[in-house]
Amino acid sequence: MTAGGPAGPPPAWFSHELCFWHDPGAGSGHLPVGPGVEPLRQFAVDPDLRRAEGLVRLSGVLDRFTRHTPAPAPDADLLLVHTRAHVDRVEATSARGGDAGVYAPAGHHSAAAARLAVGACTAAVREVLAGGHRRAYCLVRPPGHHAEPDRAMGLCLFNNLAVATRVAQRNGARRVLVVDLDVHHGNGLQRVFWEDPDVCYVSLHQDGLFPPASGTAAETGSGAGAGTTVNVPLPAGTGHGGYLAAMESVVVPAARAFAPDLVLVAAGLDAGAHDPMGRMMATSRTFHSVVTSLCELADELCAGRIVLAHEGGYSAWYQPTLLLAVAAAVAGLPAPDDPFLHSLENLPGQRVAAHQRRVLDHLRTHHPLLSAAAVAS
Repeated sequence: MTAGGPAGPPPAWFSHELCFWHDPGAGSGHLPVGPGVEPLRQFAVDPDLRRAEGLVRLSGVLDRFTRHTPAPAPDADLLLVHTRAHVDRVEATSARGGDAGVYAPAGHHSAAAARLAVGACTAAVREVLAGGHRRAYCLVRPPGHHAEPDRAMGLCLFNNLAVATRVAQRNGARRVLVVDLDVHHGNGLQRVFWEDPDVCYVSLHQDGLFPPASGTAAETGSGAGAGTTVNVPLPAGTGHGGYLAAMESVVVPAARAFAPDLVLVAAGLDAGAHDPMGRMMATSRTFHSVVTSLCELADELCAGRIVLAHEGGYSAWYQPTLLLAVAAAVAGLPAPDDPFLHSLENLPGQRVAAHQRRVLDHLRTHHPLLSAAAVAS
């Protein structure tokens, strides 16, 4: 990869104005206004994404992409993953306002935005598999990786990348690698693909954050899918060095062992050092390095076919810089300037620590996919 960008057609950029209209309502954190909870601007306010896209545009990086406006996902696509009752519940809750599941608030525009989020991801997958683009990025809300087949959870209404994976499988991608960078564990993605031998789900998340007791290293899939779930529960405080070590020790060898036809990335930004929803220390340099590595893996393993979709990210001031770093990596550009970087990159936590390496060493020697790859090499 060079500073001139990836070979072939320019990468695709999918976004829709209505995704920025999804409103999780007033509250504090995930909690709605109620006893002891004063009305407060939610962390997950999606106009912040409009600001983030504005920085990518202002920087000129968005000019490196071909822009697409997605259409809403039809029921036929949603029902590849979700139950009819779940789809109906999201629609009804959005119409009246309220919680569509577990910490999953929905308002007037939420169901339409959620269908557009899925539609962006499925359209991106179809474009990439058809050869129209090699890489694609979807700037969408609401997020998706917590949503399970029969319930919404953690701000996620429909599972954007789970549906996109099923669509990919119906469009010629026999084996799909899903890498989840969100600071929270993608319980919904894990549940959907728990017994699927043709989908490898790899999650780098903060250990024990959300959902509770979800995403332990011992969770590796079952039945025909045994060994195709790889959880990397990183200790709180993991920074740049820890994330790069996780890529080198776990993600890259797992991807090579699995040999996918397509790479999908749940590109959450809430592992960023300023994010109020996590306790990690990743910087824009971290995200640029990780996404660059994933794009290079796609180049090596599956003719460059990779689709990234936005998940979490709740720092109003740092999220735009992190998104710019991701977009630059997808476009094959150098890491952008980051006015916050100097205050973050010299902290001791940016270097990989012994207790973080122990997690990676355990996975490398005990996980079925990684230990088998080590023996084969």
